[in-house]
Amino acid sequence: MVGLAAATSACVPRTTPPAIPTPTEPDRPPDPTQTIPVGPEPPAHVPVAPAPRPEAGSDDCALIAAPGEAIATVALADRVDPSRAPRPSNDSERLLFRQLYETLIRIDCMGRVGPGLAASWRLDTDGRTWIITLRDDARFADGSAVTSADVRASWTSSGSAGELRQNVSQLVESVVPVGGRDLAVTLRGHRSDAPVALGHSNLAITKPDANSPWPLGTRASRIAPDGDTSRGAAVSALTVTRENLSPVRFLVAPGDPRDSLDRGVDLLLTRDPVALDYAATLPQFQSVPMAWQRVHVLLTPGRSRSAASLSEDARQALAHDAVRGEARGARGPFWWEQLTDCAVAAFPPPNQSSPAPRIVYDAGDATARDIAERLVGLARGSGPSATAFLDALLPDRPRRKYERATGLTGEALTLALRRGNDAGYIVALDNRPIDACRDLQALLDDARWLDSEAIVPLVETRMRAIVRRGRSGVSAEWDGGVVIEGPGGPR
Repeated sequence: MVGLAAATSACVPRTTPPAIPTPTEPDRPPDPTQTIPVGPEPPAHVPVAPAPRPEAGSDDCALIAAPGEAIATVALADRVDPSRAPRPSNDSERLLFRQLYETLIRIDCMGRVGPGLAASWRLDTDGRTWIITLRDDARFADGSAVTSADVRASWTSSGSAGELRQNVSQLVESVVPVGGRDLAVTLRGHRSDAPVALGHSNLAITKPDANSPWPLGTRASRIAPDGDTSRGAAVSALTVTRENLSPVRFLVAPGDPRDSLDRGVDLLLTRDPVALDYAATLPQFQSVPMAWQRVHVLLTPGRSRSAASLSEDARQALAHDAVRGEARGARGPFWWEQLTDCAVAAFPPPNQSSPAPRIVYDAGDATARDIAERLVGLARGSGPSATAFLDALLPDRPRRKYERATGLTGEALTLALRRGNDAGYIVALDNRPIDACRDLQALLDDARWLDSEAIVPLVETRMRAIVRRGRSGVSAEWDGGVVIEGPGGPR
């Protein structure tokens, strides 16, 4: 970042304007000229019905409705790793991978189900299996045809005896190729009017590329990295080349996102309040709020169902006081409270004799860190506001159990959740899951001691898109991902 800072020193001096009012203020009306329309939200357990794919030119889900020039340069605030493609581990990978890899179906921001790689689907006579037919023109980025065998290969572990990958098997029970373009897919969980789980990013289709660390996707796009292309090498910039469309250059710039704005990018997705305030001083940019994507919750082993939860006002206060970046108190109804027809496995509770005096969070989640540290601070306080929070958050245990906040990653985090021997856990959930039953089961698989009726909702967060004025061609999907399109939309 030293070189980057030097390169931007000649730019307009950075100033920090007065704080911009945000939608965290409960009485603030929405801005219909900027907020992405997401339509009426059905309960998450009710499947969205199949509908025709929006025709090219539809701006229902466009970040910028007015026509403009194509996006040419995009900033990524997190590091990207080709070994994780197509299943992202951070927001930058989520944005980049969406430009390369497709799922069998696509669900737009309005909840409409349309073709992705699949041209059509029908429920088989057994009432559980979906017969999926691939598009006639389904191709990998190298021009080779996508077959039903390719789909199965993409979902199975390399070197295994045809076993589905773990993050695939959470959604899919079995997949059997039936001819070259048809496959029979049995999904886990309840049956719906459409195979909506097939729109989950975990089920994006890829094929290994012997000449690149990046697997081939099925969009007409390929990666052209700058610099070292060996496996494991850090990526600082790369270009996505697109058939019949102009290329898009991605700059990987962890650190101060204002540097990316000074470098002249066309698109930056961020929650950083300093970057948003800085962008507000630059007339060449506009800030577009995205949908509320994540809800952070508190999981407390041994919490009784009858324990009082935080009030809406208390959640709003927590969002305002604790979270850096745009946030609001979580607003119900919450999808895990709406589920009535999920067949999820329950597990026996763990030994709760001596929980560790800490609240655990994902070290890569800044919002979870902010909340955990705030709760620890409240536990050390003695005023009436602290008491009110703790009475709701920690009703069944001595308050000394919130002595410290501990960030964990990878196996350490997975193991801590599995054991359930800590005072509490801050976890981020999708606010609008594609398959709510599947998400609930995945949560129970990670935290087998959890009583889903004792989940405590805390705070919701969302990203903002900083877009250069005069640019357009970016659309939102149901899960909050965005696709950078050309005049005719994505292939």
